Amino acid sequence: MGKSKTYLAASAALFALFVLFTAAVCLVDVKAIGPQGSSVGFAGINGAFAQKFAFSETFYKLTKYLGYLAILVVIFFAALGIMELVAKKSIGKVSNGILMLGALYVAVAVFYVLFNKVIVNYRPVLEDGALEASYPSSHTMLAVCVFISAAVQISRGRGSAAFKKICTLVFWALAVIMVIGRTISGVHWFTDIIGGVLLSAALLCAYCASLGYLSAKSPDVE
Repeated sequence: MGKSKTYLAASAALFALFVLFTAAVCLVDVKAIGPQGSSVGFAGINGAFAQKFAFSETFYKLTKYLGYLAILVVIFFAALGIMELVAKKSIGKVSNGILMLGALYVAVAVFYVLFNKVIVNYRPVLEDGALEASYPSSHTMLAVCVFISAAVQISRGRGSAAFKKICTLVFWALAVIMVIGRTISGVHWFTDIIGGVLLSAALLCAYCASLGYLSAKSPDVE
């Protein structure tokens, strides 16, 4: 229970930091340095970063495919949850890990839709000739949340210690590759990546806190 409280406090702090950072992106050093005269905050930092890392087709495609992989991971765990629900005939009997993964996925989807409606800034490059919402980086948020939560879920389940360790390393590596790849792909401002990482960390801490509280009340074997 102590770890759950720590995770909950960390989540609250990270959410607060994300909100403050988002406000700063909207208010600090805002200049029209984007395509079609679009504005972005922290223009000095973002402009310099955009000049350093021009659009890279290689890293753009790499991160695009990693995004597809993250969606496949979501589908895999969703299928497990459906099978458990059918077998046990009650959502209350579905394992804590699967329930919390579902809640995390819903939260990611909600924030994705929210920031496509409430646009903070647009990408530094046009997508099919049009401006597209850029903050926070949705690919970063998706990959970090999905891959790291998958590592947590597998570490709690059945299997050998070696298998769990390998899976954890692979999923963490995929998350890191996505963050780095998206950063240098040239399709996001630097602040988009920072915002995506902050929001992802906040959601993951909330996921771990909820998982800990549920497991303490009703332990199960994943």
